[in-house]
Amino acid sequence: MLDIKFMQKMSFKTRKAYVDHIFEKGKDVFGRPFKSYSSKYGERKRANKFKRQSGAYATKVTPVLTGDLKNDAKPFATSTSFGIKFAAHGGKVASLNKMKRELSSDKQPLPKKIIETIEKDVRREIAKQFPNKTTKIVLGK
Repeated sequence: MLDIKFMQKMSFKTRKAYVDHIFEKGKDVFGRPFKSYSSKYGERKRANKFKRQSGAYATKVTPVLTGDLKNDAKPFATSTSFGIKFAAHGGKVASLNKMKRELSSDKQPLPKKIIETIEKDVRREIAKQFPNKTTKIVLGK
């Protein structure tokens, strides 16, 4: 029904939407804008004072300092599932969650809009494979 090709396509699409939501738009997994940084940290980030800092995010309140965490969000797919994993920096996700800068949680693994899009795409794919056609059977004449 839903094959590996579909799962791979969905994993890349989901990763792109997730990165946009969290790292570009600056919203947590619940859709809330990230809270401001502490004054000292915010001042240093805006001044681009951190080693290896990504200057493109200096004025944004998003969980991007060097870009390592953002780039670590990797899509994965199997024949029966797909998703996003943080291969090397999963500990940062846990730390950010503790600071109420939630990137993912047991209650909300992905932003609601992304989940709704996934559900819509899955329903569309299933409908393509099993079109709702009516078969008319006429008995005897």
